[in-house]
Amino acid sequence: MEILQQIINMDKAAAARAEKAIEKERRLSDESGEEAARAREKLVSEERAKVERFCREQETKLSERLSQAEKIRGEQCAKLDEIFNAHKADWKKEIIGRITGC
Repeated sequence: MEILQQIINMDKAAAARAEKAIEKERRLSDESGEEAARAREKLVSEERAKVERFCREQETKLSERLSQAEKIRGEQCAKLDEIFNAHKADWKKEIIGRITGC
């Protein structure tokens, strides 16, 4: 009977150790899952920051190019105005001359 009681006690002890091991495995699994989630969130955050930084850089470059294009357009318009004003009187005479035949 004593041997049977020892076997039952050993079985209960083994079951308790197995349960502790299973619980430890669950806890470690949960911790590693949480750690993976934190790592994933960190990675996503870093990538978002990179994308936002890239967008800001592109907006800055685009703004600079737009400013340069506006400056060039302004210079070209000024040149056209100069040309127009320089020839305005001659063109006016020519148009009136063609209309009146003089």
